[in-house]
Amino acid sequence: MAEIPRGTTKKNLGLSMIKAVIFDIDGVLLDSFEANLKFFQDLMIKFGYPPPSRQEFPEIFHLTMLNAVKKLTGLTDETEIKKIWDAGRHREIPYQKDLLKVPEGVEEVIKKLSARYSLGIVTSRVRESIYEAPQMAQLQKYFKVEISAYDTDKHKPDPEPLLLCAERLGVHPTECVYIGDVKNDVLSAKAARMRIIVYSKNQIAGASYCTSLFREIPKILEGLEFKVS
Repeated sequence: MAEIPRGTTKKNLGLSMIKAVIFDIDGVLLDSFEANLKFFQDLMIKFGYPPPSRQEFPEIFHLTMLNAVKKLTGLTDETEIKKIWDAGRHREIPYQKDLLKVPEGVEEVIKKLSARYSLGIVTSRVRESIYEAPQMAQLQKYFKVEISAYDTDKHKPDPEPLLLCAERLGVHPTECVYIGDVKNDVLSAKAARMRIIVYSKNQIAGASYCTSLFREIPKILEGLEFKVS
């Protein structure tokens, strides 16, 4: 990061003040890989399709449920696809919430950020499942806007969900930072002209910043307001 001369302001650097922080759920607010893997394995078995293996599932993990069903089954029959999707979103297959984990200090960080920024969620989850986990229900009071798979025709890596979230938060996209964990999150944020923090052990090209420590996020956000590319 370049040094900022004394007296320099965001305005004369041509930067937008950060007014909103938008979070992904899966892989960020929730470590849901094991729970989601078990859910889709059980869903496929129920309808007579091969369950995804642990090795195959990373390609499925961040898809919308509808697109995951299409990919896992290979179906083109919309009636059958909807039947399986409906069973999934209405939780005819139990979702193992006991397999979910959250980052250390998640509520402390979210509470701190909510005092300074407007907070939103953009997720590929169906709306019913955003706050179904007890860990997420505890955080609901801090978020002003949630964009689910239902809310847009296009999904990440398209910028449409992030742009809609910014609109509903009442801020310009350049005043937002998105916090995701995979390449599609970076592509979506870049297309929306948002800064992007990747919360992951992996470095992803194009991110404004990468960290594996959730507690670092407030400090990173402060630094991003004066980051010179």
